[in-house]
Amino acid sequence: MTVIFMSDKGYADKTANNGDCILVDTGSSLVIYDCGCQEHAERVLDYMKKARYTQAEFILSHNDADHFDGLPYLIEAGVISRVYTLLLLKYKKELLKLIGDGRVTEDSLTRKIQEKYDNIYSLSGKVDLVDALTLPTVCMGGKIVGPEKNAALSAVAQFLDNREGDTIDGETIYNAICFQARITMDNGKYLLLCGDSSYAMVEPNLKNATYIQLPHHGKYEIAEKIFAQKDKEFGLDIKYYVSDNTGTTNGGSDTLKKKTTDIRSATRLSETSMSVQMWQRRSMSWGNLSGRQFDDLLSVEGQRK
Repeated sequence: MTVIFMSDKGYADKTANNGDCILVDTGSSLVIYDCGCQEHAERVLDYMKKARYTQAEFILSHNDADHFDGLPYLIEAGVISRVYTLLLLKYKKELLKLIGDGRVTEDSLTRKIQEKYDNIYSLSGKVDLVDALTLPTVCMGGKIVGPEKNAALSAVAQFLDNREGDTIDGETIYNAICFQARITMDNGKYLLLCGDSSYAMVEPNLKNATYIQLPHHGKYEIAEKIFAQKDKEFGLDIKYYVSDNTGTTNGGSDTLKKKTTDIRSATRLSETSMSVQMWQRRSMSWGNLSGRQFDDLLSVEGQRK
């Protein structure tokens, strides 16, 4: 099992919000978790060609552009077999009940869902869409584990109800209920991919995770809560990953490393021109990692194809 966090190395605009793009390579199948820009998509296609993959499955964590914008290019290239994401039209009756406003009809709710979740519904008819709220297994060792359906629908109902706010737990509803994926590495330990999730939504899945993608590109307020919880689990060598941290304007945190003194930053650049930023608690080791070391970090015995 190999997991690769894409970087923006060599991209035309280093200040752009390129977003997340994470590859999960089991050795026999490929899963892509988000793809936030066309340049990410082009690198995914390069990777698939080198690894001899003709098809991949895709987890779209949520509707935001910096997680979505590369996906249409991959679909147009014919390499995506199915997309796991939030399919709210399946839950109209439940949402109407949660909203509890007789003025809202199924037709008006349908229009609002399609408007608010425009990126997701632009995919209709172009690719096989799978309801991720059922928390399906997506590959050998890979499973969607959150958010819990009732919590997600309750948050969406709040968002769609004009009388309610559009944030929860300090995040937009889009972000808060991102789909989380648990990847079982070759050493039996878990990697938790969180997208832009709120702390309340990821908290139930943190307990058994050894490797954690810090939500919302390393947003400090969420990271601080995760550190506090994981620090209670003595004896575990927890490793944290941040994807596309372009600073506090896009989630993220310019002060994460500075304020949290017991985190050491490690690395940029792997042999495939993809990179990962890692914060590792209880470890004093840091420095550049080669591509091979990066594979070892996540997979222990994992090999790229």
